[in-house]
Amino acid sequence: MQPRQRSAGGFTLLELLVVIGVLSVLMGMSIGYLRRTDPFAIGNAVLAGELRSAQLTARAEGVPTEVWLRPGKDGEASTVQARLLQSVVAFRFEPNAGALDETLLPTLSGDDVPGGRFGHARRPRPGDKQALLRWPTPPAVLDLRDGFVVRCDLFLEERTRASVLRLLPGFELQLEADLCLVARFRLRGPGGDGTVLASVKSELALPLRQWCTVDVGCDGASVWLSLDGRELARAVADGVPQQEPDGYFEVSQPDAPLPGVIDEVRWFVYTFSPPQQMPVELQFRDTYRFAFDARGEATERPAVKYVGQEGGS
Repeated sequence: MQPRQRSAGGFTLLELLVVIGVLSVLMGMSIGYLRRTDPFAIGNAVLAGELRSAQLTARAEGVPTEVWLRPGKDGEASTVQARLLQSVVAFRFEPNAGALDETLLPTLSGDDVPGGRFGHARRPRPGDKQALLRWPTPPAVLDLRDGFVVRCDLFLEERTRASVLRLLPGFELQLEADLCLVARFRLRGPGGDGTVLASVKSELALPLRQWCTVDVGCDGASVWLSLDGRELARAVADGVPQQEPDGYFEVSQPDAPLPGVIDEVRWFVYTFSPPQQMPVELQFRDTYRFAFDARGEATERPAVKYVGQEGGS
């Protein structure tokens, strides 16, 4: 039997499938190549990654975060850099709790309270001669230059004045007789010149006989207080927290003890992620700042403009 001859102008189904497959591969390669060489696609990916990282950190830790966009100098690339919070240490008051680093072990006084919020907690004992918790804070262990947040969980049992937290000369958190919080800060001015004093006071009292979470923070531009993730008060404060090389962080002073129980004290410091470079073709027209609140919601989202671009992105 003679094989059937194919018409000169036709293709078999197999040949068509092969051609379609080859074209699909070539098209995919060309699209990928164009994306790699498209500066706007690269820039949008870099910016989206840093914004997502800052937003997730804000949601996970319940603290504000931000992303800075800075133009390049002398022909260098523009940069995108997230400012995030890094956890330094958490004091959880569990019996016989050790630490891999001895510098993270505090000196404790007071009484152990097994039924705390997350396990064991701590209560000041009448007649104590030292703070409920005392922890050495050299800059090598706790660097406050870029700002900080301290978080603690409180269960207050009566209305009275008290010293809650302090790291002198940088800051002190006190409780007024009406259970309103007052935080005072001592900062070095911009450029390291002079001293800036700042304070912030809450108009809302802490709850009585109910667990609550308190944050006190300083980010170099403002200071604030928050309760259970809700901001209570904020004040402008431009400067770097003062810190001594032989300083101590203390909880509940013996002359003004906390009227209740404290559980899980946590320290965070602000730190910048490694700067991500934009394509050299994309130069930011100005410095831009994206900000997220403690819930990860955007509070500042500027329209970014590039040199030579009329509209925003």
